[in-house]
Amino acid sequence: MYRIVFLDIDGTILDSKEELSLKLVQTVKQLQQKGIIVGLATGRSYDGAKKYGEQLGTSIFVTYNGGFSLINGEIIHDEKIPAALAYQLCSATEELGNTYIHFSYRSSCSNRPAKGIEYLLPEAELSELNDTNRDAHRLVLYVNQMQRAILQKTAKDAAAPFDEGDRLEVFPKGSKWTGILPVITHLGISPEEVVTIGNGANDIGMLEAAGLGIAMGNAPDCVKEKADFVTEDNDQDGVILALNKVFNLQLKSIY
Repeated sequence: MYRIVFLDIDGTILDSKEELSLKLVQTVKQLQQKGIIVGLATGRSYDGAKKYGEQLGTSIFVTYNGGFSLINGEIIHDEKIPAALAYQLCSATEELGNTYIHFSYRSSCSNRPAKGIEYLLPEAELSELNDTNRDAHRLVLYVNQMQRAILQKTAKDAAAPFDEGDRLEVFPKGSKWTGILPVITHLGISPEEVVTIGNGANDIGMLEAAGLGIAMGNAPDCVKEKADFVTEDNDQDGVILALNKVFNLQLKSIY
């Protein structure tokens, strides 16, 4: 019935301390032993996601919110924010005296590089504004609420912007599902055979389109409304409970 599961990272497989539990790792291993494929679908870059893929034993990554998908290191899907728009948004951010980060493939650059922030991996190199005049997989723009609204309007026709409260994150046009679809096509899997689990507004597309979409208990109502069912939150083993419900795992045997 279901052949593959795509898991979001932040707020889903990671708890509120941003940790991945051994119980969840063991649960995913048991799921894989039953022949179910597991992949990660995230707004992070490949570098920001790969350590969790290694722990979970998967080499299927849908990164940059669906813009860049890989199987065993092979690029399956590659969509970008156009260079002109990337430069325009970064330029506007710099003119306001604020910080931009421009991601492309496995590198990033910034006018004020941040250090030690895992979800922003790979760490950015100090750049000149002209370095942003190229296609991007992700932009992170640290501007105030009013400025975020203005830049979001500028970006929405050619990209997918998300207001994250302290920053505007801009991704290639589409959604995580846009990145999942080429992966499952490559694997010979139909949308009806896909399970997705997530907690954010950027997960709505994959929750709606998959054969079974599951929202975390810590998701906002707008996300829960789009899911087939809601599990517990990320501090209450929400992913484990959801996987057990769908696949009838023998959880006692692994704890």
